[in-house]
Amino acid sequence: MAQLTLHRAGRLFALAAALGVLGALAVAAPASAHNYYISSTPSVNEVLTSLPEQFIVTTNDNLLDLGGSGGGFFMEVKGPDGLYYGDGCVTVAGPSVTMAAAVGPPGDYSLAWQVISADGHTVSGEVPFSWQPASDSETATTGAVSPPTCGKDPGPAATDVPKDAQDAASDSTTDILWIGGAIAAVALAVVATLLLIRPKKT
Repeated sequence: MAQLTLHRAGRLFALAAALGVLGALAVAAPASAHNYYISSTPSVNEVLTSLPEQFIVTTNDNLLDLGGSGGGFFMEVKGPDGLYYGDGCVTVAGPSVTMAAAVGPPGDYSLAWQVISADGHTVSGEVPFSWQPASDSETATTGAVSPPTCGKDPGPAATDVPKDAQDAASDSTTDILWIGGAIAAVALAVVATLLLIRPKKT
């Protein structure tokens, strides 16, 4: 009888320990869960006919912006021409991250984003959308060949290189080829002449 009681007590103790572990995990899970995407402006696969003031990505919980500097956060808009648009300056407010909206020519775009979750881990994603302005009054901005960094000049886009500079580069390349060809021709002529005038061995 005593052995039966001890056996039963051991089973109850094991059950209580298991329930305690499960309860601790249940409490800890919400605290360690990553933030996840809730909504955005533009929304996934939305066709924009007018440009909003800001592009916005909203998650399910407040984001972790230590020092208020926005370090580790970014938003990048890439257009159908392969160029990047916007200034790269993001603002973190509660569960959302925003950037001033900017686009280029009509077509398909992608909005890539990264945030720091409440648990300290980075979370990222991409929002595809289309830009089809309703009127010519919507002004396109100039894109950059590399993702923008807030506060830094992104430099000229590939399409912004002056045509005169492109023509000059082309002319320089042509000149180099002509000069190289001329030198090679002269060298061959000298070698041929030396072979012809070299006395024959008797």
